Amino acid sequence: MSNNKKDPETQKIIAKEKTKKFGSDEYAISPFGTLYKTYKRTSIQKPANRQTKYKKREAKTITERLISFDDEVDTFFKSDCEIQSKDRIVYLRDKAKNLGLNLRDSEIRAKIWEGRKRSKGLVTMLAPDMEINAPQEVWLVEDLIMKSDTNLLIASPKVGKTTLVIDLIGKWSRGVEDSYLGKKFIGKCPPVFIVGTDMPRSRWLPLLNRFGLAERIGKDKWKLLNPIVGLFTQNESLHLDDSGLSRIGELVSKHEGCLLLIDSYSKVVAPLGVKEADASFAGPIGDLQEVVAPFGVTTIVIHHSGKQSLGSGAVMASRGSTALPAAVSQVINLKWFNRDENRQDKRILLETEGRGMSLEAIILQTQYGFETEGNATDVIEKQKEKEKIARLQDSQAEVFEEVKDRRPQEVTSGDIKNALRIGDRSALRSLRALERKGLLISETRRTDKGRCVVFKISPTTVLTD
Repeated sequence: MSNNKKDPETQKIIAKEKTKKFGSDEYAISPFGTLYKTYKRTSIQKPANRQTKYKKREAKTITERLISFDDEVDTFFKSDCEIQSKDRIVYLRDKAKNLGLNLRDSEIRAKIWEGRKRSKGLVTMLAPDMEINAPQEVWLVEDLIMKSDTNLLIASPKVGKTTLVIDLIGKWSRGVEDSYLGKKFIGKCPPVFIVGTDMPRSRWLPLLNRFGLAERIGKDKWKLLNPIVGLFTQNESLHLDDSGLSRIGELVSKHEGCLLLIDSYSKVVAPLGVKEADASFAGPIGDLQEVVAPFGVTTIVIHHSGKQSLGSGAVMASRGSTALPAAVSQVINLKWFNRDENRQDKRILLETEGRGMSLEAIILQTQYGFETEGNATDVIEKQKEKEKIARLQDSQAEVFEEVKDRRPQEVTSGDIKNALRIGDRSALRSLRALERKGLLISETRRTDKGRCVVFKISPTTVLTD
């Protein structure tokens, strides 16, 4: 048998003889007599065009790259743009990456709004030689709803904030009354858009029907009535993202001077991921204001309140950051008047704070809507007095009860000392403290024994027997 195995040197010689060269290419002869092309192993290198692109990108300054990004944004507002509103953020995120810009979505969104401003051209400056139209009437509903501006309606859950607005629209649009809660309607009721992401259709339609703004046309079938020209519910939710804002802008542009109800703010900004405690929580409302401002839209935004007390005020009632009430012109607050003390007391305190005159009113919800309930100032002062008495320290409460039991007679510190068996100084200290709280009044008199200070219940103090 012949040995087919050959030593390494012999194999190299045979391999060399079996290679052929044609031009710059080298081929080898296979065991079957065919030629095949051979390649030399080389190190992998990046394509030259990719390196050139990278160097060019590095050569651009940050300013130049931002200008290129802005140019891309400006194409969105041209008539031949094929990028849909909902795709803008995704599209620009990729463009920013290609330009070597590390931009967050919130920064990209801000760039879009800057582009929208540029597309509208320069803002007209008022000058001395111009005839300026500036109507004095700023109210849609006198002292309550500001016209062509943003109004924030705050309340705890189930107080009736949505019902209040729908009741107002219903009474105004039917023309049966010329005022609401004693406040005059200014002009005719405008067309109304409702972005009601907080409730489903099954709750919105019966509510609108209750106030003559929708009618039933069959089993589970409804029809919207004037002045409602559009309704978005939880079933067809709209949010204050770029797509939602574009839709709102398109709708209100066809109904200039309309009324836009947003219910509720936390629901329409939920997809944006902003937190209530952050100042950025007011960002989406600023975007909304920019979209609707050119069309004279009156906006009412409903938001939930935090923990409230009787004297907390409308602005401080807003839940989360105070940046939200700071971003609007009028804040309307609803809160239970005395529900903590008496569960059967369904009276509501309505108060406003803003650029107009502050308003306080006691209202009550009935099956027909809301009605005013008594003189607000008197009722509020009486309630504050009751709360003041309820918060008295034990020693002061005992002294107050003693003075109250002796009315209409006046008392001295000596009378309190003897009745409660306390020191003269302690009796006088408690009487003076009650006087500073406005619950008692004092008078200094001269007697045979010298000067004497007498105390009695203040005429403004509310007493409960």
